[in-house]
Amino acid sequence: MGLWSGEDVRVFDIQGESRTYYGPAILSMPPIEGGIGLDVRQHRVVVPHLTQEVITMLRAYEPKLAPVEIHFAEFSTETRELMSLQRVFKGWINTAPIETAAEGGEGQAEVLLVSAARALTKTLALYRSDADQKKRSSSDRFREYSSTTGLKEVWWGSAQSKGGK
Repeated sequence: MGLWSGEDVRVFDIQGESRTYYGPAILSMPPIEGGIGLDVRQHRVVVPHLTQEVITMLRAYEPKLAPVEIHFAEFSTETRELMSLQRVFKGWINTAPIETAAEGGEGQAEVLLVSAARALTKTLALYRSDADQKKRSSSDRFREYSSTTGLKEVWWGSAQSKGGK
């Protein structure tokens, strides 16, 4: 689902894919800080108008870890046609709390985005042994024979073969 600062609903062609954007949802965008390196950068976007699309996006779906792209669109001042579209941020939603306003006021949401560099912070999966499984649950026998699987004899048809060879 796309949100933008322009008026009404608009379909943009992004890398050959038609995407629908609803507006006006984002009135101002703070500058995106870039830099050299693999730092996980955070970017806060305030969505001041809780339109039906914003409410659907933040309440009907689980927004945490939803993929996000921010694009900079340049329009012609004469024809109001799209001249260029450039992606300036790629990442995921980290948090998206909704602030409910007092009666008669307007609520807002502050969406905290994290950059795609976060994918590089995942640790490698370690070898799981029977001892590791028993630490989680003493009755877990799922990996009871994992350390000896390559040493077991396996019979296929009439020939006998040794596992791991």
